[in-house]
Amino acid sequence: MSTTDSTVSAQPVVFHHLTFLDEGDEVTVGRPDIDDYVHLPADGAALLKRLVDGDTPDQAADWYSTTYGETVDMTDFLDTLNELGFIADTPTEAVTAPTVRWQRLGAAIFSHWSLVPFTATILAMIVILTQRPDLIPHYSHAFYTPSLIVVMLTLFLGQFPFLFLHEFAHALAGRRLGLKSRLRVSRRFYFIVFETSMDGLVSVPRAKRYLPILAGMMSDLLATAVLICVAAWAGGLIAGVAMALALGTVMRMLWQCYFFLRTDLYYLVVTVLGCKNLHATSRDLLQRRIRRLFRRPVPEPLPAAEVDRKAARWYSWLLLLGYAAMIFSLGYVVVPSLIFVTVEVVTRVSQNAPLPMLLDSLVVAVLVIGQFAVAGLLGIRERRLNRTGSPQLKAGN
Repeated sequence: MSTTDSTVSAQPVVFHHLTFLDEGDEVTVGRPDIDDYVHLPADGAALLKRLVDGDTPDQAADWYSTTYGETVDMTDFLDTLNELGFIADTPTEAVTAPTVRWQRLGAAIFSHWSLVPFTATILAMIVILTQRPDLIPHYSHAFYTPSLIVVMLTLFLGQFPFLFLHEFAHALAGRRLGLKSRLRVSRRFYFIVFETSMDGLVSVPRAKRYLPILAGMMSDLLATAVLICVAAWAGGLIAGVAMALALGTVMRMLWQCYFFLRTDLYYLVVTVLGCKNLHATSRDLLQRRIRRLFRRPVPEPLPAAEVDRKAARWYSWLLLLGYAAMIFSLGYVVVPSLIFVTVEVVTRVSQNAPLPMLLDSLVVAVLVIGQFAVAGLLGIRERRLNRTGSPQLKAGN
C-alpha cells in the first residue's frame, strides 16, 4: 500500500495480527506468526492500537493530538509500520492469531497434574540416596566397564538424548503459551548442540516466562532422578550405564551455575528483575573491584541502565560463585577422571596387557590428548586473531 496517497488517511488500515505487552515506559509489539517484535514508546503503541482497532489515520491523529497535546506525522508513522511488516497489503493477507502445533501437549505436560509424578520421582530419588549413598553421582560411576572406549562412547553418545530433552522441554513450555518456539540442531566449534529459539517469549507477561526458562533444568532433574531410580532397581550393567548417564546430567546441571556465562539461571534473574544487560554490567563492576583491590587504575563504569547497576552490586559476586562451581566440577569429576584414565593406560602398557586392552588404551589416549590439543590450538589461534585484529568471524557466532 502507498502511505502517501491522500485517500489513505480517510480509510482504515489493515494490519496483521499483532500482540501488545505493556511493560511501563515501553510496549512490546509484534507479529507472533513470524516471531518479529519491537519495543515502542507507550504513546506510539497507543496510537498503533487505535489504528488496529479500526480508527482511520485521520481519526488516530486527532486522538493523539487531543490526548498528548502534540501532532504526529501519520505518513511517516505508517511508513515505519509498513517497514516493520505490521501492515497487510490487502485484507486477504491479514494474518489472524497463529495456531501452534503441540500446544495441547505442552499444556498437558506442564499442567498442575504433572507435578504429582514429577514430585514423586524426585522424592523417590532422595529416599534412595539416603539409603544408598553409593548412588550419589561420582566420577567413578563413569568407569562402569573395563573398556575405556565404551566409557567414552557412553558419555559422548549418551548425552544427546538428554540434551535434546532439555531443549525440547524449553520449546514445549513455550508452545504451551502459544509461542512458535523452535528446536534446531547447531554447532559450536566442532561440537553438535541443540538450541531452542523462543523469540516470542518477550510478548508474554513476565510471570509466564519463568516456566519456559526453567523447563530445561526441570527435565535434567527429572532425568537424573529416573536414572538413579533405574540404577537402584536394576543393578548390574544397566545400573552402570544409568549412573554414567546420571553423572553427565548432573554435570550439565552444575554448568547452569556458571554465572559468568549466560545460562538458564542468568536469563531467569534477568527476567525476574527486568534487566537489560546484566552480564556486561556485572563483569565490568567485578573487574573494577579487582583493579581497585590491587591498587590499579580503575576505568569509568560502562553505561548501563539503573536496574542493571543495582542488580550488578550483588550479581557480580555470583560470577565468583560461578567460577567456584567450575573449579568444583573440575576437581570432583574432570581431573580425577583424567588421572584415572592416565593411570589405567600407563598400567596396561607397562604390564603388557592383552592386545585388545592395549588398543583400547591407545585409542582413548589419542582421543583425550587430541581433544585438549585441538582446544589448545583453537585458543592460540583465537588469541592471535584478537591481537592482529583480524576481521574473520569466530565459529559459532
